[in-house]
Amino acid sequence: MPKKREKLLRITRKIFGSSRSPSPRPSSFQPSPTPQQSSTPQSSSTPQPPSIPQPPSTPQPPSTPQPSLPTNVYEELGGTGTSPAPQTSGQQIKKGGGIAYAGLKQVAQALSDFSDVFPPLQTAVKIFLKIDELVNRVSTNKEELQELEIKLNAIKSILEKYKNEGMKNVIYHRIETFCNAIVAQANTVEELLNRQLLQRTVEVSTDADKIKKAFKNMSILCDVFQMDTQLNIDTNVTEILERLNSGIIDRLRYEGISYDTRVSSYGAARECMPGTRIKVLADLESWAVGDGSKKVYWVVGMAGTGKSTILHTLCHNLDDKHLLGGSFFCSRASDDASNARLIIPSIAHSLASASLSIKSQIVAALKDEPKLAERTYIDLRKQFQKLIHDPMRTSLEQSITKYKIIVIDALDECTKLEQVSALIRVILDFANRIPLKFVIASRDEGPIRKAFRLSSDIRDDFVLHEVEKDVVEGDITIYLHRELEVIHNRERDDDETSDSWPPKDQLSTLVDHSSTLFIYAATAVRYISDGGYSYKSRLQILSTQVSVSETRFGSSLDDLYGGILKEACKSCDKGEISRMRDLVSIVVFLQNPLSLKAITSLSNINSHEYLSRLASVIHIPINNDSDAVVTPFHASFPDFLIDITRCSHQHCPSFGALIPSEGHEMLALRCLQLMNTDLKYNICDAPKEWMISHRGTTNKLYETKKISAALGYSCVYWASHLSMVQEELGSDLVNALDDFLKKHLLHWMECLSLLNKLETGVKSLANTRTSLTQFKETTHKLMLLVEDAQRFLQMSFPIIQQHAMETYQSALVWLPTQSLIRGLYAEAVSQVPRVTLGLPKTWGPTEITIQNGSGVNAVAFSPDGSQLASGSDDKTVQIWNTATGQKEAKLEGHTDQVYQLASGSSDNTVWIWNTATGQEEAKLEGHTGQVRSVAFSPDGSQLASGSDDNTVRIWNTATGQEEAKLEGHTAGVWSVAFSPDGSQLASGSNDNTVRIWNTATGQEEAKLEGHTGQVQSVAFSPDGSQLASGSSRQHSPDLEHSHSQLASGSGDKQSGSGTQPQVRKRLSWGPYRLCVNSPDLEHSHRSGRAKLEGHTDLVSTGQEEAKLEGHTAEVLSVTFSPDGSQLASGSSDKTVWIWNTATGQKEVEVEGHTASMLLVAFSPDGSQLASGSSDNTVQIWNTATGQEEAKLEGHTDWVRSVAFSPDGSRIASGSDDKTVRIWNTAHRSGRG
Repeated sequence: MPKKREKLLRITRKIFGSSRSPSPRPSSFQPSPTPQQSSTPQSSSTPQPPSIPQPPSTPQPPSTPQPSLPTNVYEELGGTGTSPAPQTSGQQIKKGGGIAYAGLKQVAQALSDFSDVFPPLQTAVKIFLKIDELVNRVSTNKEELQELEIKLNAIKSILEKYKNEGMKNVIYHRIETFCNAIVAQANTVEELLNRQLLQRTVEVSTDADKIKKAFKNMSILCDVFQMDTQLNIDTNVTEILERLNSGIIDRLRYEGISYDTRVSSYGAARECMPGTRIKVLADLESWAVGDGSKKVYWVVGMAGTGKSTILHTLCHNLDDKHLLGGSFFCSRASDDASNARLIIPSIAHSLASASLSIKSQIVAALKDEPKLAERTYIDLRKQFQKLIHDPMRTSLEQSITKYKIIVIDALDECTKLEQVSALIRVILDFANRIPLKFVIASRDEGPIRKAFRLSSDIRDDFVLHEVEKDVVEGDITIYLHRELEVIHNRERDDDETSDSWPPKDQLSTLVDHSSTLFIYAATAVRYISDGGYSYKSRLQILSTQVSVSETRFGSSLDDLYGGILKEACKSCDKGEISRMRDLVSIVVFLQNPLSLKAITSLSNINSHEYLSRLASVIHIPINNDSDAVVTPFHASFPDFLIDITRCSHQHCPSFGALIPSEGHEMLALRCLQLMNTDLKYNICDAPKEWMISHRGTTNKLYETKKISAALGYSCVYWASHLSMVQEELGSDLVNALDDFLKKHLLHWMECLSLLNKLETGVKSLANTRTSLTQFKETTHKLMLLVEDAQRFLQMSFPIIQQHAMETYQSALVWLPTQSLIRGLYAEAVSQVPRVTLGLPKTWGPTEITIQNGSGVNAVAFSPDGSQLASGSDDKTVQIWNTATGQKEAKLEGHTDQVYQLASGSSDNTVWIWNTATGQEEAKLEGHTGQVRSVAFSPDGSQLASGSDDNTVRIWNTATGQEEAKLEGHTAGVWSVAFSPDGSQLASGSNDNTVRIWNTATGQEEAKLEGHTGQVQSVAFSPDGSQLASGSSRQHSPDLEHSHSQLASGSGDKQSGSGTQPQVRKRLSWGPYRLCVNSPDLEHSHRSGRAKLEGHTDLVSTGQEEAKLEGHTAEVLSVTFSPDGSQLASGSSDKTVWIWNTATGQKEVEVEGHTASMLLVAFSPDGSQLASGSSDNTVQIWNTATGQEEAKLEGHTDWVRSVAFSPDGSRIASGSDDKTVRIWNTAHRSGRG
């Protein structure tokens, strides 16, 4: 027996003793190679091993992070770790079978722990234990057994990850398949090892091969299982990351704006009829695919010329050729489609959808700066650069070889044309830097035309209404013929003879009436095909229609619209016509389109019944209950309705033109009535615990679908309609407003908060207050309530914005004891905490306190009062929403403190910002010395700059080119100012003179001498007849900053320009632009404590009119009254003097501050003067009597700047205490 055993062992060593390659590492995805199939025939009683699938070829490692097996598993499988190397078969045999048995048994028992989670493991574990016992008994194949043990250990590590209930389904099927295959191989081994010794001895070689093959197959199965599992993990992780990235990218996505998803403002989108607009489309496509240098194509045309249909067809054609990069079809049909700020994000989304490379770049940009995707993001230039330019440039280096085309239609339908203008400038600026071309269509609107004016070198134009008349008429003929033929074939009787249709004479007449306007043809077709009427009779009506309009282009369209109205009113009594007129008014004057269902709710009229009579001019959704909006088919119809010269009584006497004021009053009343009916506490029926125990719960958890579209519209837009009422408010409207304010005000705030429209609430109350001011005899009490409500909402805005139900809780706690809102609502709301001591009786003068984060040196309102700019020690200018106090933009670029918004910062730079977009506009180079001052001309077409190079330069703000170089001064120019009519420019210099220049010729008209020191400030009176100049007689190095300059300039020899500003004292800020300048720091410190003397000069003669002397210390601020009759000067002697500019006499001396007057400012009507002081207060003075009207206390450091709002109702002040405060001028005294 020992000899036989020794012989068996020698045979075993011979078979298994050769060296083996180590098992592959799973990380390389390389399974063990499949062994060659044995040529030895299988015994009929031996079960066939299952087919082992060939593993896939090695894939490239994914770019996304992947979870991996524990490091020691890789090391064990690869043989590179610190674990002991597997023993050879000889070593195993010498040590006996105990080691092999213990190893596999331990692993098998460990795997059995998972059998409850993965039942297929039960059978596999049992068979492993049996094999291990048999191999130990016969001491053979232990090397394969140990290799199997190592790999099963790796599988055990994998299974550890899937023990929880949520994950086991992910791998269950894979485990089951693996176990079945393993069991089949193990059964083969067990059967061979269970045979009698004699039989095994005789067939030892064959059995050894079969056992070895079975073990190898099991090893391969383990490898395949590990690789399959790892790939599945990687795939799942990649899919998760892709979903996360898609979620980030989807923040840029807006529905219904691309050519293939849009619903036009005026009905469903359609392509050009085949055979029409062939040349136009061919020209556009040729430009799109061509190699020309111009990257922007402006398609301009009048209303009704077919722009949108042409561009829709162009998009379809380009999409088929894989050349369309993205499309945005602007439309008044929705807030999104009419918002120019959403165009850049939408284009970026389209580009990301087409390229993984671009997508990854955009995702990275959004992760780095999430605000880029916000609807309110105003810096269009930065947004374009981060979301389009940078990703495209990076991808260009990798893969992009062809230009993609971006199509933007109907820019004129955006609600804010200043944003459109800014967008166009951004596109033009970047167009030559990226592989994109832009086709942009619009009407020939002024702001759009002006924005395009500067780009002739990179822009082509296509004027649609200038296409040859015969070409357009040919297209209209084809269109009408085919559409009328379709109507005829659909409507004619089966037995009707097929005669020539449409009749040539009637078709020719319709073509003539169209006057090259496709909208006429399209409207005529809808009118003729309107069901329920004879199409033949309607065609006859149109072809025989006699014009009642004056002969002009488009007059036939007026006749068509008038005829449709007249027919709709036929057989209607006065009440029905009135209801129809109300509904049409609603459709026309809605600020955002609504569905039929919502219009019915708002009007209490069956809207479908009446509006369906106008289906040829108003898009009526087929399903009355759908959310599809009701809109005019084309903008020309509302234009017709509100123009009394076009929609005359000759067209439809019983209907008449719509009066906007009446329409908006009716809508304001409907909105208030609906709110008074439907608003309630906890309108979304949120659980009680959200309102009491979980104060941290945000609005995101609320179900807002319970707020109907009509109610949501009413909450957002009622005040907008009220503000457009020009006549005395009707009693029904006043009563509805009274009911709303006294019963549903808090419900309304709750609703707005849930809709994420709370900012609208502050603006609504402000607009309402302004509206009621016009009729204060009848609405005084309501106006007081509105003022109180506005202060309440401004104070509580942050908390209510986050949690709607706090409207009824903490927001009410801190109201003044005599607040009207407290009196109306506090007792009615349960569980409101009571504060018994310390509350003020009334509202203080401070409306809003803005935490600026740094000392505030300058503040200025925008011309419409909706924004406030602050210049700070932190080197920034910040733009604030004056209604809510929220920051709208942070304009960075200065490298030192910003002292004045008109005279700038001590970093020697000038910046001009577009406040609609938050972007820098331009820089103008040319001066060879520091630029000390700049000023815009009244019409914004020119910019003047004065410099240390002794020159004044005049720049064209549209082109950025220098128009004139004014030479004559013999020292640096410190101040420049345009006359009110822009014909003259005044300059003040260090040569102690003031010079007046003709801006048209550049010639000097007058040299004003008389100052004995540097002239640091010049200003024209409002009528242009007088000029004030401020001069320093001495220089002291230890000073505060001078605020005497009126304009702005740069120490970096550059100046900036923008368009459409208004010349405003101390601020170059037009409707959408803000100019910020930075003079030399050294001079600012020198001139601030210099003693100033004031001069007024008669511009026409150049003679000094008056020398204003009297202050006993340096003059820090001078300013004209709005009508030019007075001049105010503030001094370090703690006084303000008001001078008569006609006589030069002091009229009023104002005393009251306890420290220096740093700045003075007149109210818009000139009746008040505000002064900011180093005594930390702002005081308001009556300019006629010099009496103090209000002392505004609240700042805790020097007040550096004050400014009145354009309507005079508020004052903004900026202080060294790092705050900006907005004060209500109606409150005559108090602390903020």
